[in-house]
Amino acid sequence: MDMKPVDTSIKTLLISGSQFSIPRFQREYSWDKKNYQEFIDDMLNCLTIEDGELKNQSYFLGTMLFIGDYDDKNNKDQHIDIVDGQQRITTITILFSALSDRFREINEHVLSEQVFRYIMGKDDDGQPYKVLVSKTHYPYFAFYIQDREKNDIQEIATEEEECIKETFIYLNNRLDERNIKAYLKKNMGSDKVEQLNYVDILKALRDQILGSIFIAITTPDQENANMIFEILNAKGKKLSHVDLIKNKIFEVVDEEASVDYAEIKWSAIKNELVSRKEAVGLVTYYRHFWLSKYKKSTGTKLYDDFLKEVRPKTKSRYKDFLLELENNTRDYMKILNPRREDYDNKIEYFWLVQSLNALTNHFNIVQARVALLALYQIKDQDLISFKKFKEAILYIENFHFAYNAITSGRSNKFETIYSKFAINLRKVKNKDEANKVIDTLLIKPLSILFPDFEDFSKDFILLEFTKKPKPSNVKTKYAIQKLNAFFDKNEIFTSSGSVEHIIPDNSGEKSFNIGNLILLEQSLNNEAGALDYNTKKTTYEKSSYCWVKQFAEKHITWEEKDIEDRAKELAKIYYEEIFKRKI
Repeated sequence: MDMKPVDTSIKTLLISGSQFSIPRFQREYSWDKKNYQEFIDDMLNCLTIEDGELKNQSYFLGTMLFIGDYDDKNNKDQHIDIVDGQQRITTITILFSALSDRFREINEHVLSEQVFRYIMGKDDDGQPYKVLVSKTHYPYFAFYIQDREKNDIQEIATEEEECIKETFIYLNNRLDERNIKAYLKKNMGSDKVEQLNYVDILKALRDQILGSIFIAITTPDQENANMIFEILNAKGKKLSHVDLIKNKIFEVVDEEASVDYAEIKWSAIKNELVSRKEAVGLVTYYRHFWLSKYKKSTGTKLYDDFLKEVRPKTKSRYKDFLLELENNTRDYMKILNPRREDYDNKIEYFWLVQSLNALTNHFNIVQARVALLALYQIKDQDLISFKKFKEAILYIENFHFAYNAITSGRSNKFETIYSKFAINLRKVKNKDEANKVIDTLLIKPLSILFPDFEDFSKDFILLEFTKKPKPSNVKTKYAIQKLNAFFDKNEIFTSSGSVEHIIPDNSGEKSFNIGNLILLEQSLNNEAGALDYNTKKTTYEKSSYCWVKQFAEKHITWEEKDIEDRAKELAKIYYEEIFKRKI
């Protein structure tokens, strides 16, 4: 077993120059109040007063496991996966973000910037990078917790983001001068604490966290990491609901040959879930599968509902259940990792890969997998026409662009819709029944939630595309690609285009607005550069894109005052022509 254990500190970890990544297959951030309250209490309890000054004590944070050696100076590719320890590192990042805010509030801007370097580092070229990255945390974590100024307020879209927000609010509140002094007085006495400066308390807490020790175990690959993780967690680990389900299946399927069968199937399921670039945890997959086929169950009810729903409790029934679980896994990974090769690079499936990529990577929509999984399953059984399959998925894509990407609606409303739809869709016996279920249990309830034009347009016209990384960049580029495809009468995005600022992007804030954007071939974009519009027009006329040609023909001149009107016009085109909805 290839591994390298070493004792180290949080400070050494965070200034190592590595970027630590939480793989998608890891469980989501889930520390509740008991966990993060205990963490900050432990940090504060380590502080003591000697001769009127705060002192730190040694604190052991346990063991953390990484794929890749962040301490290897010869390793230029410093992207390290966290296998065990993500809850602690995420909480520390949230706490440092709150600390930075508190320093800034009392005008200690240098201290605020210095603590934030443990959240946002700089490489050898002076380019900033996020010390901790996670796709499941996106975008709230990346554009709020990891933004020192916190100007770009993010709406909460998932339960995980809600948990992160609650953690930040709690920790930030604990750092309030009155609150932190009140807590310290319990251990140190009122008189001693009153003599302390607030800034010195915050600095001492910072140093206590940075000085905390843990055992870092590094290993070169996923296989080694899995073995080590199982060994570390074999004793005293509370079984998850999926572990209980597994144990029950293995208990019932209780004969030598069948046990081998169950073990082989269970291993095949786990291996499939980590077989592609974007892996996923068994717990996440199992819950989506269960919601898609059996029942809308909370995480805590999965085991009880398994015992009630998967009946009779016989070897043959449990074997069938394992087969269901395995067969759905393959489709699940196609949904999570959209690629053309899964469909033999057939052009008629390019739209599907594009749509799934938007849901997964542009909008970060997790709950839709419940519905998509059922759609894939009945397609495999030839119980749905290709036309209806396409209609359903494109409707889901458009809904989430409007509801989540543009108007920032809350995601807790549609998991129930997707579960009810998926369970009923799997019961259909022919294509007519499938069409009816899609119309009544998917499109109709989503249509009720679909933002009206006024709400959509109000937020759409604020979209921007800037050189600075912003959450709006991804959805703005998506919208521009979608509009360009519409004007070209082509459903597939072009790979040769880049976002062009008609008035150059160095002309001020308004130049970033979607009303000033268009898609242009990369080579022509370079040619247009920062030229004035009258000069650019000759470049635009060379474009093969219909949208660009129409724009150049329509606009003899282009000025800043035209931007707002065009943004409103694009919102109207998007709503009426792409969404196919009446205003």
